[in-house]
Amino acid sequence: MILLHYHDSQFSSLCFNEVPLLSTKIQGAIAALSALALLTACTPSSDGPDATRNGANKTAEAAADPEFRVGAVSSEAAESASESTPSSQPSEDATSTAKPSQSTDAATAMPVAGDFGEVTESGDKIALEAGQRIGISVENADLSDISVTEEAHPRIAHDPGTFFDASGTALETDDEAQAGSTVPSSTESETADDGSKDTETDDKDSAETVAAPDESAAWISTYGLVADSEYTLKVTATTADGDEVDLDATITVGASDGAPMSVRTTLADDQTVGVAAPIMLNFGSTVSKDFRDDVERRLSVKVTDEDGKEREVEGSWGWLYDDPQSRLHFRPKEFWPAHSKVSVDVPLKDVPTGENSVGKNDLTLDFEIGRKQVVKADVKTHRMTVTRDGKQVMDFPASLGAPKSPSYNGTHVVMSKAADYTMTSEQWDYETDVQWAVRIHNNGEFIHAAPWSAGVQGSQNVSHGCINLTTQRAKEYYDSAIFGDPVEITGSHVSLSTNDSDISDWVYSWDEWKKLSALD
Repeated sequence: MILLHYHDSQFSSLCFNEVPLLSTKIQGAIAALSALALLTACTPSSDGPDATRNGANKTAEAAADPEFRVGAVSSEAAESASESTPSSQPSEDATSTAKPSQSTDAATAMPVAGDFGEVTESGDKIALEAGQRIGISVENADLSDISVTEEAHPRIAHDPGTFFDASGTALETDDEAQAGSTVPSSTESETADDGSKDTETDDKDSAETVAAPDESAAWISTYGLVADSEYTLKVTATTADGDEVDLDATITVGASDGAPMSVRTTLADDQTVGVAAPIMLNFGSTVSKDFRDDVERRLSVKVTDEDGKEREVEGSWGWLYDDPQSRLHFRPKEFWPAHSKVSVDVPLKDVPTGENSVGKNDLTLDFEIGRKQVVKADVKTHRMTVTRDGKQVMDFPASLGAPKSPSYNGTHVVMSKAADYTMTSEQWDYETDVQWAVRIHNNGEFIHAAPWSAGVQGSQNVSHGCINLTTQRAKEYYDSAIFGDPVEITGSHVSLSTNDSDISDWVYSWDEWKKLSALD
């Protein structure tokens, strides 16, 4: 809402002459709406000052009801609008003109009034196109909160969007207030004083909401719309008198003709894995970097204990180098809590993955984290120990990589195992059959039986990078190992690289890993 302080003569002059800029940055969708509101407030002057006042009062009364507009905004216009900066302070003379702080090209890149569509009322159905962003504006009130729920996938995190004031300037959002305003949906019922169960919930609590900063006049979503989908939009605005006005509308999105791109995972439903197992998604082609945030923000990971109680686990998705298809992994900051259940939702059907491609399928995954078993092997002490849920269960003499063919420092992950395996190496020119082989890295490192080195196990390192055990000890470890168990090697003069394995997730520091996310 824009408040003008004027004398009668100034107001009359303002309405008869060209409308000057009200601040140093009147542009874009919000600026256009403000200008329209100002023009409708202007009425012909009269020789009598009372007539001017009466006309203004009648106009104010007519404009008292808030008006919402909902429409589509292109990604290019949305990005340009979000980069707008606060305008300089206006002069004391409200009718004076000032030059915009951005170039004409930047100004014309901002959304225009038409982008916000026609006036929208509760119950309206709005048809938009896939890939576009939602634009919402309000006149005669300030936005209070917004929620956008994709009906087929309610678990998707809320869209924070960008709020704008009446001058078209992007507003900074209070992160703490934003987080505090988010109300996740719940199916839990409350017990009334009489012992009965109340299963009804307030509409505002049934979806996540985003709180608006003060003086918010418009909002543009951060993410594009998904093809062949339906969204429920709930908006609340507050008038100058403190009255709340709600808008409930439905957005429908048509189908897309983009080429389908599949997504799959290496884990299986009901599989039990070790505490270092990442969630791995492999795409059928390359996901464009411009669309990776839209893909990633839709994914959800829920962790519960054995009784179904939710556990708080800090984690992040990371886009690894394309090989040549895109790979997206999720790992927790620390190892998964043992004896947990993990539920993953990957709703990517019809989601844009490039200019001319969309997700082919949705995917869900439910697996379990088993006991916490950690292997530690030390190059200098020539020993391998195994702890299970904090208790040491194995302590074996071992032989690790020789100085010319060293084992690598770092956290490896059990990838697979085979009772009988033929090991080959072009670099070292050998082909050897081994038993009880547990692969821990793609660079050729295994834990396996090596009866030929039994005499020096515990005192010398003679392998080609593997951890050598006697046949009996290798069998004992083999029987206990599962996919995702961590194997930590120390004492070597070389360390793992992040580019040498399908699973290099734990080679990254936590700060390095978070930078691989496409989300801020």
